[in-house]
Amino acid sequence: MGHNGLDFGLTSGTEVFPCDSGKVIQSGDNGDFGTSITIQHSWGQSIYGHLQETKVEEGDEIQVNKVIGLSGSSGAAFGEHLHFAIKPNNPDLNNGYLGFIDPAPYLSLPSQKEKQKQEAPQVEEQKLPEETKPSETTQPVQEAPKPEEVPPPIKLEPGKPAEQPQQPETPQVPQPSEEEIQKRVNEKLKVELDARRQKANQARLQKKEDNLKKIFGLVQSKRVVTNDEVRDFLHVSQSTATNYLTEMVNRGMLKKEGERGGAKYSI
Repeated sequence: MGHNGLDFGLTSGTEVFPCDSGKVIQSGDNGDFGTSITIQHSWGQSIYGHLQETKVEEGDEIQVNKVIGLSGSSGAAFGEHLHFAIKPNNPDLNNGYLGFIDPAPYLSLPSQKEKQKQEAPQVEEQKLPEETKPSETTQPVQEAPKPEEVPPPIKLEPGKPAEQPQQPETPQVPQPSEEEIQKRVNEKLKVELDARRQKANQARLQKKEDNLKKIFGLVQSKRVVTNDEVRDFLHVSQSTATNYLTEMVNRGMLKKEGERGGAKYSI
């Protein structure tokens, strides 16, 4: 399973703008993404996770120059940063997670300025032969046998010219190819991403255990609690509250009475 987006190291409170105009279809708590915003575009969806707060609401039509929220570290975040991902209308489910894919390839297209720079040398090369033509008329310059007088100081130091041809040979051995450089970069990025995911998983597990202790304390004080009470107490989604209570029942920490909406939990 690939990484489903890009992580930008932004300090909390940094203004976040959308990648394109569209309609807000989600704004607020979103499980592991913490406080997040999801925008529907003509080509698909984009998501902005781990925010400190949102500046838009569901149903808002927004443009690219609109501040939609402030970056933070909410949800299962290993630190202050912005998680950004896109989900095309026809996503490749084998590339990414739940349809969301890594947007990096869409952010590194070559610019027209680079193409112009590549064409510029060709114009200069055409001028060179034209400049050499008038040099034929200035044949007096052929009196350049004078450079023969220059070799004597070179002969005085025979050791240096002998070492100079060896210098280009030494760097050619360690110089890696572009493919090898890219491979090393990818490996370094993978190691860094794996380390970040491990930190995020550890933070997620620690947060889960902390929330279970809070729920247990709530049950001790109220004797009996419901799913809605746990949801409001922790400010999480209803499905997350259900998962917490189910985990505590499986561990033998709580007892469950009733089913679905009427279920109650006690010690």
